[in-house]
Amino acid sequence: MKALYPSVALFALLICASCGSSSGGVPGFIPKGNFSNASLNGQYVYQIEGFDLFNNGTPYREAGVFTANGSGSLTKVTDDFSESGTVVSTISTGAYLVNNDGNGSLTFTNAVATVTFELTLVSASKVYLIEIDSTLNSGGLAEKQDPAAIAAVPNGTFVFREHDINSVQSIGSVGAFTMAAGVVSGGSEDVNRAGVLTSLTFTAGSFNLPDPTTGRNTGTLTDSSLATSNFVYYIVDANNIRFLAATPGIIGSGRAELQNGTPALSGSYAFGSRGDTLATLIGVNTVGRFTAGGGSITAGALDSVQVVNSTTNNATNAAFTGTFTPLAGNGRTVVSLTTTTNSNLLVWMVSPARGFFLVSDPSTIQEGTLDLQQSSAFSNSSMDGQFALLMDGFDGVNGVLKDRVGTLLWDGAGNLTVNEITNTSGTPNGPFVISGNYSVSSNGRASGSISTLSNNLVFYLVSGNDAYVIQNDSGVLINGSISKQN
Repeated sequence: MKALYPSVALFALLICASCGSSSGGVPGFIPKGNFSNASLNGQYVYQIEGFDLFNNGTPYREAGVFTANGSGSLTKVTDDFSESGTVVSTISTGAYLVNNDGNGSLTFTNAVATVTFELTLVSASKVYLIEIDSTLNSGGLAEKQDPAAIAAVPNGTFVFREHDINSVQSIGSVGAFTMAAGVVSGGSEDVNRAGVLTSLTFTAGSFNLPDPTTGRNTGTLTDSSLATSNFVYYIVDANNIRFLAATPGIIGSGRAELQNGTPALSGSYAFGSRGDTLATLIGVNTVGRFTAGGGSITAGALDSVQVVNSTTNNATNAAFTGTFTPLAGNGRTVVSLTTTTNSNLLVWMVSPARGFFLVSDPSTIQEGTLDLQQSSAFSNSSMDGQFALLMDGFDGVNGVLKDRVGTLLWDGAGNLTVNEITNTSGTPNGPFVISGNYSVSSNGRASGSISTLSNNLVFYLVSGNDAYVIQNDSGVLINGSISKQN
């Protein structure tokens, strides 16, 4: 197994819990919002990914469905946990607490263990999560399930992306498959296997009839190399399916979204990606934006951090241009950029406003998402209100894994306040209330400086409601997203 970026398995348990954010303090800060336990009500599909430091930093993935009763109890949790290439399934109950600002906690309890999360609600339909159990670090997302969609497997063409890890390499894949009545009739994918790119077609596949109470079951996909992938899937709604890899020896997860509209790459897009290098897990994070039209890429801006020979190379607001090929009928296009790294993208459009991409690069294995920007000109006033925050990754300066969840309050005039809880290599910290400032460029790139957190937070705005975010500090590989609470 490749290393978790340098020596975290050794040092993470030795570093003091106070490394990273500290209680800089904002006198008189009062959390705001209209959330409560009643905001979390119904069934939710969740996905978690992270590292088990008790087991030498082994990566793990977790997914499932939980039912919240609107008053603080989880009446049923169907959980699938994958570590070392084996999936273990359990049935649990649990409890949760939601504060008025959307921050809170959630626990799963079964015969084996109690699993504890800190959470921040974006809305009653979307929840950011970090696990805070000892020696475990992970982050993820829960999405409200549509009960009307789980009686049968959704039909149509789905664009997907997935990131897998086995004992020797990382594997990234992006593509599309067409399905009706649980049978896959065709499709294709691009796969980056330890830096080696292949393009394959799907020759067979099936999704077993979902459990009518959870929307969960298993399935398979067979490609033209004669390899068959096994997975557990979870229906969020008719347009969204989530995956947990279940092929023996593989740890991984992914997502699929129903393709709609005529595929096109036209307009200005913000994007974010993350992945591994050939030697290092959590080896590369990238965010940026560009304008596409008529086969040309213009007005590109990029921020990235990538591990190279145990150090990191950072790009800050790097300008780029490029070209892209005419979109195929399946929504696929090849994007070639003038960036010095990660210059070739294989993009599969879900719709004209959204796409998944695979980076075609011999030294990294990474996938990402791009979204059409909803404004032609941004400013400080574009960011006004309270946002939910999720970030996770690795702080190589202090030798610790770092996950954070919480709220950001933007005042529309250049001032930021953060109320966050962190997990530092298995040790929860906070809440911390800290302040800073920000500046938004017209292209949607926002730079932020927040005391004791980072002087180099970078946000690429999709709109005044959503953004990709990266901590662009040397030696730090932490990224995530923000969404405005409602």
